[in-house]
Amino acid sequence: MQEIRYADSGMDMKKLGICFMRKCWIVLAAAVIGAVLGCVIYTIVHTVPESEREYQAVSKIYLDFAADETGEVYQAYNGYTWNDLMVTDPILDVTMEYLPEDYTREEVAAATKAEILSDLRLLTITITTHSVDRCTAIMQATEKSLVKQGSIAKEFKNITVIQTTEAGLVTADNRTVQAALIGLVAAAALTLFGMLFYYMLDDRILLAVDLKIVTDASFIGYAGAGERLDREYNDNLSYLQEQMGVISIFPVVQKAVAQKGEGNDKDMSITQEKWKELCDADGVVIMVEYGKVHAAYLAYMLDQLKLRKCWTAGIAITGADEKFLNRYYGRAIGRG
Repeated sequence: MQEIRYADSGMDMKKLGICFMRKCWIVLAAAVIGAVLGCVIYTIVHTVPESEREYQAVSKIYLDFAADETGEVYQAYNGYTWNDLMVTDPILDVTMEYLPEDYTREEVAAATKAEILSDLRLLTITITTHSVDRCTAIMQATEKSLVKQGSIAKEFKNITVIQTTEAGLVTADNRTVQAALIGLVAAAALTLFGMLFYYMLDDRILLAVDLKIVTDASFIGYAGAGERLDREYNDNLSYLQEQMGVISIFPVVQKAVAQKGEGNDKDMSITQEKWKELCDADGVVIMVEYGKVHAAYLAYMLDQLKLRKCWTAGIAITGADEKFLNRYYGRAIGRG
């Protein structure tokens, strides 16, 4: 077979760009689908089963410290101290007294967090559990325990609950928008890469420049792609006939391989009578249908002509897309 010079031809970026512009809706559709899938996957992954959902209640406690001889007693209490104190016996024992027997010390200790956020006199208690009822019960017991602690500990005048929130579902950080953007970008990028890879491998003949990959035969024009192009093709064909004599037209048709039992096994065959007609002529003009013949197959047919000593006088492309040609050549070449 004749050598196919892909490496020498390079990539026609203009042709690639026009082909992509005609299919850019695929990228947009893929981006939309990717965004939707991103949201769906994120929702599925981050949907917490009911048994594992967390509920949280927050209480603000005011600490009215009693001053010693230096007036610095309250400074001994900070966030770390209170977090430790809440699970020690003086406070936890009292907390357990206000809870039913099915509550354990470990559960209460794990659910409780105490911290001083800014003012040393303002203590924030956070209770987190997997049940609204248990969250509420532990919070109420903890508040009662602290109020009692304020009445008996010498370091305090009293401890007062100033604000309590009801137990509510902990809402996870919602990153649905980020998931949608990731899905959109990933789908668009993969689609672009896939389209680029497809066009790199696609050797269907659309333009005269595509013929140079497989042959140096003269290009005689685009047939059936506008009045001007038709006229140019007919003029070139007439010139060849005047110069050479008998010209035989050879339509190169590439059809899909027939399925067994369909009766189309001879779709790609050429009769002996046709070969004789081609070889007896002074020259052969090959007619390649726009976008339906691959360069590899054309190279095969050219090799068959060469084997039978049929001289290729020229090649034409039939049924070309006039709009595509106008975009590629930068002018309306089919009319006039």
